[in-house]
Amino acid sequence: MNYVSLVLRIASLAAIAMLVATIPMRKKKLDTKLGNCLIPLTQKKSTLFLAVLVLAPLIIAFQWFRVFAFYIQVILCLCSVLAIELAVRDKVLGSKCGVYENALIVDGRLLMKEDITALPTLEYEKESEAFNGDNGDFYRKALQIVTEKNGVIFVGFSSEEERNSAVDIIKNWVK
Repeated sequence: MNYVSLVLRIASLAAIAMLVATIPMRKKKLDTKLGNCLIPLTQKKSTLFLAVLVLAPLIIAFQWFRVFAFYIQVILCLCSVLAIELAVRDKVLGSKCGVYENALIVDGRLLMKEDITALPTLEYEKESEAFNGDNGDFYRKALQIVTEKNGVIFVGFSSEEERNSAVDIIKNWVK
């Protein structure tokens, strides 16, 4: 085993530890950015974070028992670090689901108030067959949002009442 591979693995494990250690700081920074919670939404319960927290370092540790080409080692280490970053981000946003003064956090997405440009779902939902047909329950819990940064996205809510109460606030944000 060469020293470059060893340094790569140790650096990846250190990066994973630092990413996990930033969770409280990320939550605190997010709290200041969001403002007061107007409507708390159902928080998703997920074991994804724990699974990724266990499996990502195992991918790096696996490299001590199996010899890979250097570029494969780099890819495996980067994938592990990226997986932890995504899981940490999902955990932080998942614990803060709600409609806030300055943002909407739902479905693992952070949508800032000034980024939301339109709610096309509201324009056609009354006369649309999709809302009244067999799939109506799905559509009544979903919301189509147009944003400046991400374009058209769909977000899902846990209930129709939750969606409607969120829409009552969000429709006042549209430019």
